Amino acid sequence: GSITAVIGANGAGKSTLLRTISGLKRATSGSILWDELEVNRLNTEQIVRAGIVHVPEGRSVVTELTVAENLALGGIWRLRNNKSDVATAIDEVYQLFPRLGERKKQRADTLSGGERQMLAIGRGLISRPQLLLLDEPSLGLAPLVVEQIFHTLSELHKSTGMTILLVEQNAMSALRIASQGIVLDQGKVVIADNAQAIMSDTALRHAYLGY
Repeated sequence: GSITAVIGANGAGKSTLLRTISGLKRATSGSILWDELEVNRLNTEQIVRAGIVHVPEGRSVVTELTVAENLALGGIWRLRNNKSDVATAIDEVYQLFPRLGERKKQRADTLSGGERQMLAIGRGLISRPQLLLLDEPSLGLAPLVVEQIFHTLSELHKSTGMTILLVEQNAMSALRIASQGIVLDQGKVVIADNAQAIMSDTALRHAYLGY
């Protein structure tokens, strides 16, 4: 039920962590537990069915499809046998991101970078995840768009209690909406603490976050 921000320099292992949780990369040792389920023994489809959804970096959407068609893809594993539930979930995404509702019939390749990121997040939400893995949602976006997306994520968390694991290069923006923070360095956890405590630790920021 928390937002946890995973931060660190480029190459720290942040994206690898998410890819391993979602089954896109196999762990060579250790275990990944979610609600007593050993996730690393499952394939990606089973992981999605267990309620874990990964929105990778790069605003990955199917550019040849419309906004509405991209969103419909989000329900393919968990909600495909319940069309009314998919329709309800899509309506909820349009309420969360009104811009997508205005562009529902447009192809994804006509959207701005910010709109594509909203669409990628929205598609991830269609299957009603219990755990949302977000990888660099602010990457390459204008500051005002970043602020809007982080505000929306914060509101989503408040209204649903969804657990969010947020990997972000923009450390301050991520920590502002998170309750917990984890700093990675070369694949190892340097510190795991309250997000506010990490923000106020000047020495830690200089050493691992570069500011």
